[in-house]
Amino acid sequence: MPKLTPFQQWLQQPDAPTDATFKPTDDSLPLLVVGAGPGGLAGMAALKRAGLAFVGVERHSGVGGIWDKSNATSSIYEGMCTVTSRYTTHLGTPVPDDWPDYLPHQRAHEYLARFAEDEQLLPHLRLSTSFVDAEKTPRGTWLVTLEPADGQTYQEEFRGIIFATGAHNRAQTAVPEALAEMARTGGVPVVHSAEYDSPAPFAGQRVLVVGIGNSGSDIADKISAVAARTLLSVRTSPWINPQTAFGVPCDKLTADTPGWLPYWYRLSTFHVIRHLSVGGHRRLGLKRPRHSLNDRLPIGDRGIVEAIRSGRVVIRSDLVELAQGTARFADPRHEPEPVDVMLLATGFARRYPLLETAGTSNDDVAQALSFLMFHRSEPGLCYLAEAVGQRGCWPVFVDQARAIAAYFRAEQEGRANARRFDARRALETPRFKGALFRQADAFHVDYDIYSQALQELSEWLAA
Repeated sequence: MPKLTPFQQWLQQPDAPTDATFKPTDDSLPLLVVGAGPGGLAGMAALKRAGLAFVGVERHSGVGGIWDKSNATSSIYEGMCTVTSRYTTHLGTPVPDDWPDYLPHQRAHEYLARFAEDEQLLPHLRLSTSFVDAEKTPRGTWLVTLEPADGQTYQEEFRGIIFATGAHNRAQTAVPEALAEMARTGGVPVVHSAEYDSPAPFAGQRVLVVGIGNSGSDIADKISAVAARTLLSVRTSPWINPQTAFGVPCDKLTADTPGWLPYWYRLSTFHVIRHLSVGGHRRLGLKRPRHSLNDRLPIGDRGIVEAIRSGRVVIRSDLVELAQGTARFADPRHEPEPVDVMLLATGFARRYPLLETAGTSNDDVAQALSFLMFHRSEPGLCYLAEAVGQRGCWPVFVDQARAIAAYFRAEQEGRANARRFDARRALETPRFKGALFRQADAFHVDYDIYSQALQELSEWLAA
């Protein structure tokens, strides 16, 4: 008997017991899409194709979200490229063949601007307009407060709201306050990676970078070209993967690998590829990761391996003290070192408007959403929340957007499965991990499994 897919498992569960009665949204009003980055543009395109009325708002003066470096909340920096290749980083329209495999941020922005124009989204979009707040009316609609560039706020009523507010902007930095306060007390300036723009301000300085994710490793490599000394403090060793193998981007290689090949075979084969390119961890001054290669998201080697091997970047263990300009580390073999500035590459926190969660972790946020995007108790609220996987997330935005559009279209047409979905919003969301990301939060998924579930959901809603 064939194994049930996660969506089929969800569908077999009994409806969740609830006292809530869901009033249909008012389809005489448009939907509101907040944000015009890749998620928001995917959302608007899906609504347009489904024949649904909508309005988009974007606080910046142009589209592209963080990929527009002129956006005040952008975390883009000089020389930044996409972590995933052009083969898996798109919104359904292929990236031009003559563009680089890994898109410089200017190209990523250009692609998004072209997409908005080609899909004729600009007439639906109010630029330089910020979402301020919203409240639900007795009629079940949403009265939204918006603020244009002139600061004169106004209110407008909408059928529902689709938030595409992103998770990697300056407004959502995750700052370990204990570390930051330690540095400030010790007289060391603190910069978050989201505020980093170029290596120039760090020339001739002794820089301590805390965190070895994709941004931390890339920024440390870039700073080391001009800094007097660059230390990279690592709490938990990650797996470091090459960006290309046999001249092909590794995410494309993964996407093109036949799914019928056993997982153990694909994993062991990539281990060989990774070892031939990157080598052992100990040679880089890192401990071997305690987790399996795909239990957490690995980082891509955008130059950090060569920087460590050459001595431009020096690996240090977890930072335990920063006093009087001197950093001390957990590993007693690592001598205390003087530091002029500390850069925190400590990531971002997921915070979404009008979404109350039981706690602050990413798993708490995921628990508050059905299928990682539908509000569990408010049919008029949806979230194009970025899922994390082994390839580019932009195509997943497209699948999420189609599912959201399918729901509102089905509800508008009075289809039974739209009402049934409302009755099942509180059910536990299926696991979309498969064999991947067992030690990562719920937003880390196997894209193939998640996309299939979203496609099945869309078809079911339309039935």
